[in-house]
Amino acid sequence: MPDNDRHSLESLPERQREDLFSEGSPSLEARKKLLSKLKSMILENEEAFIKALHADLGKPAFESFSSEIAVLLIEIDHVCKHIAKWNRQSRSRYLKLGFVEAVKRKRQPYGSVLIIGSWNYPLQLSLMPAIGALAAGNRCVIKPSEHAPATAELLKEIINDAFPPEHLLVVTGDAQTASLLTAAPFDLIFFTGSSQTGKAVAEQAARQLTPVILELGGKNPCIIDESGFSKEAIREIVWGKFLNAGQTCIAPDTLFIQESIFEKTLNEISASISAFYGEHPQANGDYGRICTDAHFEKVVDFIGQGDVRHGGGHDRSDRFIAPTVVADIKPGSPILEEEIFGPVLPVIPYSNMRTLLSSGSIQRDALTGYIFSKNKEDIQLFKKHMRSPTISVNQVIHHAASPHIAFGGVGRSGYGAYHGKAGFLAFSYEKTEYKTWHYIHFQGKFPPYSDTNMKALKKLRKWLL
Repeated sequence: MPDNDRHSLESLPERQREDLFSEGSPSLEARKKLLSKLKSMILENEEAFIKALHADLGKPAFESFSSEIAVLLIEIDHVCKHIAKWNRQSRSRYLKLGFVEAVKRKRQPYGSVLIIGSWNYPLQLSLMPAIGALAAGNRCVIKPSEHAPATAELLKEIINDAFPPEHLLVVTGDAQTASLLTAAPFDLIFFTGSSQTGKAVAEQAARQLTPVILELGGKNPCIIDESGFSKEAIREIVWGKFLNAGQTCIAPDTLFIQESIFEKTLNEISASISAFYGEHPQANGDYGRICTDAHFEKVVDFIGQGDVRHGGGHDRSDRFIAPTVVADIKPGSPILEEEIFGPVLPVIPYSNMRTLLSSGSIQRDALTGYIFSKNKEDIQLFKKHMRSPTISVNQVIHHAASPHIAFGGVGRSGYGAYHGKAGFLAFSYEKTEYKTWHYIHFQGKFPPYSDTNMKALKKLRKWLL
């Protein structure tokens, strides 16, 4: 493990790259071996990770396992099962006028990949990209978030002890360390975090023409209409919103409720919150905490921007904010413009779908969009309106746990996608070998050119090019 000085960090990519390409790209068996070792490391340290996640975010063991550990294990199993098919070389031959061309295509690892994780799911968002990167044949450096120090230090201790630094390395540190790393000559940078920091990472990488994958956030809209109302639907929305104390990039950010069911929905939301976390959620072991003091203050500020219809309590000393529902929000309030990323749910009534979609209230390029409805026309309107890479109907969150579904943003919510095959493709590029056998040589393709040859080219272009 190198010291966090400029020289050591700058030399990391070259050392990993040199090790990687000294004997060509790693074989499939070598990649599977690395992934199996990573899986064993996760399983052997399951309890330690659960304790670290509780120390950082107050996460209950169930949420730590289901949303962090289990999804990683599922991803590794899925990747190991399908990697041979994804990595298979394709061959094709084309007979053209005068020659035969043969094309071979195969996925190639970028080389040394930098992964910058986020604090809200500090284990999953550090290792999930690494699974895709290793499967594609890369070497990795992981920089976990300093705002989840217990998990970051545990990752550093376990991974750096289990893997050679030329294969996989964890570097801890603050924003200065992250800045030094993004300035180093990595072959690809994968970043999960805020839009503001993501822009800085992209700007730094652009100076060296380093490709970047950005997984950012956004104000994910959630709509419920008359036809979609049920106690089960409300339970799903409440669960998705307050999972991890609301600190989930794909959580429903704002809930739009059809006017005719507005009060009924609010009553059911309150009932679900109470059923989940009791009347005193601060004493409930199934409810998490805000990660940092600075983020605590930001989320608390949102509470005062409307009328509290449920919750509202908070305790800075414990970084606790109760599950909170806010209504009657003044237009232009920050809670309507900024990603909340906490346990505060703004609720907004609407009359009909067309009016809502034309109002400008919904971020079209959010990371995802949710709708609870049985009205096919409304669902279709919502799907057409949203630019988000995923739209979820009558369910929240679950799509992000599937290795069969690409996870990523568009526009303000980022670019690039991973999970499963999408991750394998994201961390590799297509390398092509082109070969031809000429039987007839066309002298006319060489200078000096002539009008006669131009006419022949126009007639024969589809057989020649």
